Amino acid sequence: MLISEKLYLLMADNRHKPEAVMSAAGYGMNAAVLSDLMIAGRIAFSKDPDSRIQFIGAGPCPDPVLAAPLEKLEKKAVTTLGEAVKIPSLCNVRRVTDSLARQGIVEYGARSMLGLGKERVHVLNDQIERQIRNDLAAEIHGEKTAGVSDSAVLCILQATGKTRQVLAEELSSMSEPQARERIAEIAQDTPAADSVQRAVATMNVIITSERVIPTASKSSYF
Repeated sequence: MLISEKLYLLMADNRHKPEAVMSAAGYGMNAAVLSDLMIAGRIAFSKDPDSRIQFIGAGPCPDPVLAAPLEKLEKKAVTTLGEAVKIPSLCNVRRVTDSLARQGIVEYGARSMLGLGKERVHVLNDQIERQIRNDLAAEIHGEKTAGVSDSAVLCILQATGKTRQVLAEELSSMSEPQARERIAEIAQDTPAADSVQRAVATMNVIITSERVIPTASKSSYF
């Protein structure tokens, strides 16, 4: 499952999941799709302090969730990580929900605002989100080693300031400083088997140690 798909399921409202992305949630989704593009072998980050995006793949991108952001990035010439996460709708959330719908995880419902607004998105299979949460809880509490994907999810949530809101139950036994420290440890200690995973792991460290993603306000939501 894509990091952006995991993050969507965690961050969106549990009853009716709108496809629109608001405030810092959008920056988080942008960061997630950048991680997905790295895992897909389409982009990397330079080793200079600005962490500039480098294109390393060629040809069309077969995954529609990744194709649109890749095209946007290619039109931007040289872009830093901090600039990339702020590109409006870099992650096309409709493509994310379309992908989840094809997997039978969500379905589209009626439009909001008297039929004039966006379609609501309803979860059909909540076992997927429960498994994601179980894995994250085990990783947070040291019962399981976090992979690059779950580490990215945790780091993005922390960078957007939404960790406590999204993972309230999973972090219930930890104070705010303890949670921040633990997620920073996970970012530093995540095993990376190849250059792609090492690149994502490096990005995880960057977004937890530097303010490249604007934090959420209390009113921000999906």
